Amino acid sequence: MSCITKLVCKVTLILVVVLSLQACTSMTSLMFWPLESYPADPSYFGLEFEVVEHQAADETQLVSWWLPAQGRAKGSILVLHGNAQNISYHQMSVHWLVKAGYNVFLLGYREYGQSQGEAIIPDIFMDVHAGLDWILDHQQKAPVVILGQSMGASLSVYGLASYPRKHLVDGVILDAAFSSYPDIAAQAMSRNWVSWIFQFPAYAITRDYDPIEWVHQLNVPLLMFHSPDDETVPYDQGQKLFIAAPEPKQWVSTHGKHIATFSYPEWRDVTLKFLGNLPLKPVNTP
Repeated sequence: MSCITKLVCKVTLILVVVLSLQACTSMTSLMFWPLESYPADPSYFGLEFEVVEHQAADETQLVSWWLPAQGRAKGSILVLHGNAQNISYHQMSVHWLVKAGYNVFLLGYREYGQSQGEAIIPDIFMDVHAGLDWILDHQQKAPVVILGQSMGASLSVYGLASYPRKHLVDGVILDAAFSSYPDIAAQAMSRNWVSWIFQFPAYAITRDYDPIEWVHQLNVPLLMFHSPDDETVPYDQGQKLFIAAPEPKQWVSTHGKHIATFSYPEWRDVTLKFLGNLPLKPVNTP
């Protein structure tokens, strides 16, 4: 190998490492894949909804959707979707909850859809808090529950554990959650030969917000779903998180691809039973 070739190889390697570390610093290029456009809103599916314009603590403007329950509301559910697309794409996972009598708040993370800002950890946890604030400020006598899928499931853990009013939240439902941000990022990078080298700097991502480190602070009924067929979030990632969680908790091993859980009637029924067993509480106060 010539000296010039060796030099080119060294420079290329240095650039890859530098760019990888920059990606890890911002998190966005590894963890979040936002889309701006909405292909359809809930009215397309015959559902009533309200566009909610609200702010995170750092004054980032967020745009979310509130879908009121059909009939008497049995509770309100904050939905935290996965790392790709936006609330328009993920609404199909939760329409059935509205028809079953639950209010649904589809949180528009920063940088997703019409929300401003940049999707980055830890800033995105302020969005989770803003969503909970909006529900609790509008909620009457009924349980308030967080339902997260994939990235949203993992965001739910620190999002609730760090929330000042967490004692007013009654339950958590996690579908295809992972236990560690650097571990899942590294696994994702290792699956493709183009991104293979990026798995190593991915381990430099902070572990300060890893779900495995915070799940013990939830102290609310927990329902977790995960499929052994999931090729996006490994089954053992969810199991580790479940083992670390406090009681009361319930693990449900499903089947099918990543975040396909609620397309199956049997898992919807499990969810409704879990929600129905949550106690009715007095009117929420700040």
